[in-house]
Amino acid sequence: MLLLPGVQKADHGPEDYELRVGGKAFAHFHGSDRIDVRLPQDTKETLIVEGIVSRSPEMHDREGWVVVKLGARPNLRTILRILQAAYKHISSSL
Repeated sequence: MLLLPGVQKADHGPEDYELRVGGKAFAHFHGSDRIDVRLPQDTKETLIVEGIVSRSPEMHDREGWVVVKLGARPNLRTILRILQAAYKHISSSL
């Protein structure tokens, strides 16, 4: 993801970091078990219904944030697709 135009990595806590584009965060990595990702509303709702992601707490949910649980054997192709959708969503609003 760091190879995409404008993406920067920033600390987001002692073991956490976030990815930003144009100064706006689109993903928060929380240790090795969870990623919070900001998606467009329609994509967010589709992925929730499919059981791929879960809702964030209410205030973050309204902004399009979802939780991606990584588990012991994460599906990297799916995670990359979600991160790319988040990047596209935020970078297109700049």
